[in-house]
Amino acid sequence: MNAASASLIHEMRPKILEKRARLEAAAHAVSAEYLNQLLVEVDSALARIDNGSYGICEFCHDTIEADCLAENPLVRFCLDHLDAEQRRAHEQDLALATRIQTSLLPARDISAGGWSTHYRYQPAGLVGGDYCEVIPAPDGRSLFFALGDVSGKGVAASLLMTHLSAIFRSLLSLNLPLSEVVVRANRLFCGGTPATHYATLVAGLADESGIHLCNAGHCPPLLVGRDGTCRVDSTGLPLGLFGDSRYTIGHMLLERGESLVLYSDGITEAQDPEGNSYDEERLIETLREGREREAAAMAEAALRDVVRFRCALPQHDDVTLLIVRRNA
Repeated sequence: MNAASASLIHEMRPKILEKRARLEAAAHAVSAEYLNQLLVEVDSALARIDNGSYGICEFCHDTIEADCLAENPLVRFCLDHLDAEQRRAHEQDLALATRIQTSLLPARDISAGGWSTHYRYQPAGLVGGDYCEVIPAPDGRSLFFALGDVSGKGVAASLLMTHLSAIFRSLLSLNLPLSEVVVRANRLFCGGTPATHYATLVAGLADESGIHLCNAGHCPPLLVGRDGTCRVDSTGLPLGLFGDSRYTIGHMLLERGESLVLYSDGITEAQDPEGNSYDEERLIETLREGREREAAAMAEAALRDVVRFRCALPQHDDVTLLIVRRNA
């Protein structure tokens, strides 16, 4: 039995106090009975913070999900012990979040400027914290692509992913250099994100000269070429850590038929029943074996191998794979 974390309690207390102040300010708009009931709930939550029981389900005495506390700081039961009406409302919220997140994903296959992309996105739950973006330039001569992983899981992570997507889509409309896009994205993400959260990210621009790439603390992309496969190391800190972080942009040449593969750690950190990790080397070998295939078949083979490796174990983290291939 564990209470909510100290950082979550530190974040929740001012929210609960603000809720109490708003209730008192709106006393004239509701009945005294209803107001008193709400104030009792607020004061009860504050008391649970003081006695160290905040964030513990009153039914099973297990920890309440952080996503639920963030959504409703007064909640007293975990998801398993909500009543029928509460459960139904929660399921409707999750279904809506799933539809919103799905609508933000790019088309599965996109081509522009002699390049093509194909991705697979498999959240561990109904919503996930992985970020995947592919946006062709208006003139069709280049395309922007990105893959990232927001810290945390579930609804809270999906909200931050949505925030990150909105930031990049807004910045890309300004026609800025890639380095400036990432610098500004980091600054905006820092300003609108709790200090405890961050996002690893790989962002790139594919044009006629090759691929311009920035890796902000994410898993190293893999260049799958005719002569072998090599990794592209990180060039900067994750987004959201420091507002003044700077990022360098690397450049690489790809021959026709060669691919750059981006992925989330839900692949390389997948575990088998013995606790062994799938790891980067196995992914490299799988991609190398499938380098002559179409991008869709290459992605399918890689993800199928991860499932075989896990055996019957469930997926515990979001899985995303993005292939950027030069066609001309």
